Amino acid sequence: MTVEVSVDVHAMIATGRNLGHVVPGIAGADRVQQGKRLPESVSTSLQDHKDKFSIALLTPWNQQCGNAEFAKRLTSGFSSFAAIEPIELENLIEHDSLDSRRKQERYITKLIKQVRESDADLVHIQHEFCFFGRARRHADRRLLRLMRNIRKPIVLSLHTWKKSMCWKSGKPWLKGALSAVSFKMKNRQMRRCLQAADAIVVHSKDTYARIIKAYPRLRKRVYLLPIPVEPVVSEGVTAPYQKRPGEKWLVLPGFVTRYKGHRYIIDAMSSLPAEYRLVVAGGVHPKDRMGHEYWSELLSRIDEVGCQDRVFFTGFLNDPAVQASVLRQADVFVLPYDEVGQSGSAVLADVLSHGRPIVTSLARSMFVYRHGNDTVYSSSAVDVEDVEKLRQAIVDAADPACSPRRQLHQRNVQKQFCLQQMAEQYRAMYEAVLLKVSNRKTK
Repeated sequence: MTVEVSVDVHAMIATGRNLGHVVPGIAGADRVQQGKRLPESVSTSLQDHKDKFSIALLTPWNQQCGNAEFAKRLTSGFSSFAAIEPIELENLIEHDSLDSRRKQERYITKLIKQVRESDADLVHIQHEFCFFGRARRHADRRLLRLMRNIRKPIVLSLHTWKKSMCWKSGKPWLKGALSAVSFKMKNRQMRRCLQAADAIVVHSKDTYARIIKAYPRLRKRVYLLPIPVEPVVSEGVTAPYQKRPGEKWLVLPGFVTRYKGHRYIIDAMSSLPAEYRLVVAGGVHPKDRMGHEYWSELLSRIDEVGCQDRVFFTGFLNDPAVQASVLRQADVFVLPYDEVGQSGSAVLADVLSHGRPIVTSLARSMFVYRHGNDTVYSSSAVDVEDVEKLRQAIVDAADPACSPRRQLHQRNVQKQFCLQQMAEQYRAMYEAVLLKVSNRKTK
């Protein structure tokens, strides 16, 4: 018997309750928390399931890419129940050889053939628009072509939900009617993609709410699965960069790209005490053709502020253990991201595993882990464009007096969103998808 619990997403966000899909135990209703409950037949099959199923995972697996790093860390927790078959996606915006629409269509044809020929029981697409086209209209159309032709159950992970994809209500009649027509025209291909998916994964309550508002009929397909918070083992690894006695490190990890907001921290450096150093633990993305321009802007800004001896760049740290050896020296993590529609932040998940103070911007992806009453102070957010507010937030975060509550809430995050917990929720979702497809075939 299938039991569904109705979800008022806005009420849940207001009260900080968990709205993710719950993996029930044998006890059934006694173990169910807030959120949508999976069918009892699925929870039973989870315990009886002995053979692994195969997942074709579409992501830039062999490239320097945040999407791929997330996928590798996530699937490392799937070893007990699934075999992963990576299928390579390409960044079509920055690709040198796939530089025409004809070549990009051939690339999609090749992907379809690879997936069809694989032994995968289901397909999991780690979606970003750049993997399917330079313009969104082409990206959505190619994604739809892929999904309609691979002939396997599909899970679609949405890492970005653009502003143009959000339904806006409350306008006067005429403007509202025109807005509705415009919305449907711009998003008709994406709507069909979502309808073609057997399950849709998002990483934040905010993105969940936006999808449900735009497409309420898809509610049963949408799963809220935050990015796992799991430490990387780095014991015995010597960090290539060492903190000097008396220094305090402000660390901003990840690729050096414009939306990461490095400029806000650089502007604040002159007003911070002399012992503070900004460590940019990453490099320019190898496929970012405009990366050199942003790099030059940062260097110019550093020169203007006069903090050349207080800012240094590590370059891309390819080994996760080496990266962790640098990050564990942080006194405060600073993530001054611009709002770009991210559903979640793998960098935020990564730094939460280190147990250090975290200061973020007001971007929606920075609040993913702060909806629980016992995790709300795991990080702090501030208007990073206000230099004085940012400076004060950093100084306050570094104050040892703030540590006990922050450490407790970060430990709660690490327990609730650890890789093992999230892998079990992914497993339950995959099982539900396979069961649904199996039932559909037998009708």
